[in-house]
Amino acid sequence: MQGFHEIYTGIARVRQVASLAMIGGLAVRNNLLCVTWSAGRGHVFLYDLDTSELLSSWCNPVGSSGFSDAGGIAIDRDFRIFIADAHNNCVHRFNVFGQHLGDLGLPMPTSGDRGRDKSGVLDQPHAVATHGDCVYVAMGDRPRQRAVQCFHVDGRVQPGLPARGDHGAKWGAPRGLFADEQGVWVADTLRGRIQRFRHDGVFVQELELGGKHPPARPGHLVRMANGTMVVVDHGGVESRLCAIRASGQRLPIRALAEKCPDPLALAMDDQQRVYVLDHGGERVVRATSELAFDRVMFDLTEQGCDAPISTD
Repeated sequence: MQGFHEIYTGIARVRQVASLAMIGGLAVRNNLLCVTWSAGRGHVFLYDLDTSELLSSWCNPVGSSGFSDAGGIAIDRDFRIFIADAHNNCVHRFNVFGQHLGDLGLPMPTSGDRGRDKSGVLDQPHAVATHGDCVYVAMGDRPRQRAVQCFHVDGRVQPGLPARGDHGAKWGAPRGLFADEQGVWVADTLRGRIQRFRHDGVFVQELELGGKHPPARPGHLVRMANGTMVVVDHGGVESRLCAIRASGQRLPIRALAEKCPDPLALAMDDQQRVYVLDHGGERVVRATSELAFDRVMFDLTEQGCDAPISTD
């Protein structure tokens, strides 16, 4: 088992990656694609994939500092949009018109670190996933016991997911989540592993992403119907795409990875096509269900405070 000395030395790497890349996220539900980025405030853009048209856009509410982030995103079956705001330690809830429906997360303690590792308290949330009425949130930049929290969609605190099913174990600053009918997958980032749970919270298995030099640092991930997982690995100087089969073996996707440099976030549609927020958060590209490069969907490099630009 990886020791905590090694884990803590990895914190600098995670913080460095976070500081170099734009904070952003990606989510798809039916014909809707939601992309976020942050520059002083968290910006949210909602697109119609059928027409490549912008449907709505807004900014996350700010806290007392006057700033906000927009990171990991999830769109639930009722088209509510959940967006992680690491700056304000909460998950914002919106409808598709950008109406703010409230926040998930209990008030942050005013002092001390111990109170940040409690059920319902979100300390720098980074990733969000939904299934049914549950909203899963992965958070933190250091090992914590309650780094994977669970809420009802109305904001009520539910039991979270304990690392490896052990309530005394600590997560290694998880940065990725995915949920479907088969369960919940969590990127245990500083340990270079992906943990799987049933929806009742029972731990199922742990897969090692591999990679020793540099060690793997999994972030956002999606799981395809055949069990293959596509993962953003932040272990190198720049992040990269990788894939693993359900057995845990690596699946070569070099051609796609070369087309998607410095990926940040992932999403998948009903046709098993994978969307990648790459170039450190500058554009959205799409891959086929066979994990071959398809096309560039949107380019964010010239946006300023405007919406991302469609390549159509």
